[in-house]
Amino acid sequence: MNWYSNYRNINFTIVNCYGMKILKLIPILMGSLLLFANTLIDPQLMYKSDPLILTETTLTDALGAFKVDDLPSVNPKCQTMLKDNATPLTKKMWKIALNDIEQNGVINSYGSYFAAGRRYTDRVYTRDIAFAGILGLNVIFPKEMLQSLKVTREVIALQGYKVSSNHVIKEIDAPWDIISNEEPQVMAKYKTNSITRRTDDVVWIWAVDNLFSVHPEIADWQWFYTNGKENFKTNYDPWFDKTDGLFRAQSAFQDLTSSGYPKGMTISDCVLLKGTSTNCIYYKAMLSLAIAAKKCNLPDESKYWNVRAESLKKAIRKELILPDGTLTYYKDRYGVVMKNQHNLGTAFAVLFGIVKGKEAKKAIDNYPTTDKGIPLIHPFLENNKGDHNNASWPFCDTYFLQAKELVDGKDYTGYNAALLARTMGTKLSVKRESEWGGFGSFHEKVELPGGLISGSGQQLWTSAAFINVCLRAKLVDLKK
Repeated sequence: MNWYSNYRNINFTIVNCYGMKILKLIPILMGSLLLFANTLIDPQLMYKSDPLILTETTLTDALGAFKVDDLPSVNPKCQTMLKDNATPLTKKMWKIALNDIEQNGVINSYGSYFAAGRRYTDRVYTRDIAFAGILGLNVIFPKEMLQSLKVTREVIALQGYKVSSNHVIKEIDAPWDIISNEEPQVMAKYKTNSITRRTDDVVWIWAVDNLFSVHPEIADWQWFYTNGKENFKTNYDPWFDKTDGLFRAQSAFQDLTSSGYPKGMTISDCVLLKGTSTNCIYYKAMLSLAIAAKKCNLPDESKYWNVRAESLKKAIRKELILPDGTLTYYKDRYGVVMKNQHNLGTAFAVLFGIVKGKEAKKAIDNYPTTDKGIPLIHPFLENNKGDHNNASWPFCDTYFLQAKELVDGKDYTGYNAALLARTMGTKLSVKRESEWGGFGSFHEKVELPGGLISGSGQQLWTSAAFINVCLRAKLVDLKK
């Protein structure tokens, strides 16, 4: 397989993978559906709201500034480029995004797949691959994305419930098999973590559904449905709680016992809770499998998945919407509902139509947006600090702003682009390791409230987020 082959001849069809009614004006790609802009002018991806200013050639924020000529000049192998009306800075960041993505191409005994970022070498992270695919890699790198997603399923099938000793969850009836007392040994053997550390694994189903929607010419519906159905039976349904109709699962991408949870929470506490974001993804996955079953001429099974999805939607609405109309971060293992929110949980509930209209507006309106990014958790957890709490993650910002566009009927691509441009490195955190990459690539996260750029450079899902913004702004030349 030519890992960096150019896929620009795309036969788009208008699909609504979030399951929502949408205004039909000018089609633009947004995440896993085609939405429609309410403007007749292609956005230029510029923004001005002091101190965050994005012009044709400069980015300025509260911590620093850079000019287009300050950024490195790179030559990605992918030749999909932007239209002539894109600004010089946008064009240069587009090439950097493509190059960052290409630098994450891995070839080893598993085959070819995307890694998560410069910091993460050849680890197989389903969530990173899937979220990046939905944001835009599915459009630009479809064959590489399909191969990457297939690798994740091969690894999952090979590993099963083989875990380190402290990752056995006795409340879950599953064929646990302790192979080590140390989690790093599990990572060394499989290039991924124990299943307990990735209870958001189901996101791959949404990613494949999106991929096949924008590139039906590569769709393998039988493979998709067979693997999706088996994964539910083996890996997901054991975590389902019939008492409230929700799945026990960490909040999407929030690492266990990290700063994303109150201090003192155990591994079991973190995976026996019911994360709103991950339950929303389960809902989307069920709808995706209903489509796949129909494509495989299995109407009864398609109906089964639609019925399950509707039941889960009702459970989410009953159990995870707070009295003020916002979405809780999670419901803990003891049934206590957090008053905090998670920007991905809010975004997914809106994008998937779990809340609509006035309900969606109420859910998203009070969530803060800042010149440094959108808080991952609002308000921040009071008894813990760190990058999974007091931070903005640009890929999360991008999902959130898509939801906000849907609710408000406004274009936030300029603001979104400015936040992503900041991650080039207006001011890098001293906490970063030097080998994680420096100025001039898309970085992983932003410390809040200070706004220092942190984490890995050449981060896959941050680069994909910039692809997403350019697609939403109709700046990508997909016709050549």
